[in-house]
Amino acid sequence: MLNHNAVLPHQAFTSFAHNDDIFSENSSLFSRLSMLSKKPNWLLFTAGATLPTNQELQNFGIETHKVIKIKESHSMTEKDIILKALNAKNASAIVASDNFSIQDKEALKSQARQSGCELFFMDSSIQQTLTRHLH
Repeated sequence: MLNHNAVLPHQAFTSFAHNDDIFSENSSLFSRLSMLSKKPNWLLFTAGATLPTNQELQNFGIETHKVIKIKESHSMTEKDIILKALNAKNASAIVASDNFSIQDKEALKSQARQSGCELFFMDSSIQQTLTRHLH
């Protein structure tokens, strides 16, 4: 059983993917996440980032049991959550929203490199690759 407190203490998590968003198969983000999912650490999606479904994760070759969606916090900002996750040093990658200044993005990416983690921001071009296929 997953112990989400080991990822970020005092944060509520929902493990695995649960939404209906379909990602473009051309997305390099998910190709990179596939490689990073082979590492022993977690792939974290902040509340501001869109999470693929389990089927989509599998289609991209991403190990679904390594994916955790961080629920929105009422006491911490998304930046605080990212920094806390980076300090825990147990994530191979973090996918966040694109709601950061250029300076904050650079500072967060620098911190991520120091923590051995890759940080991705879901910008509008990634969001535009989303389509809905309701079968």
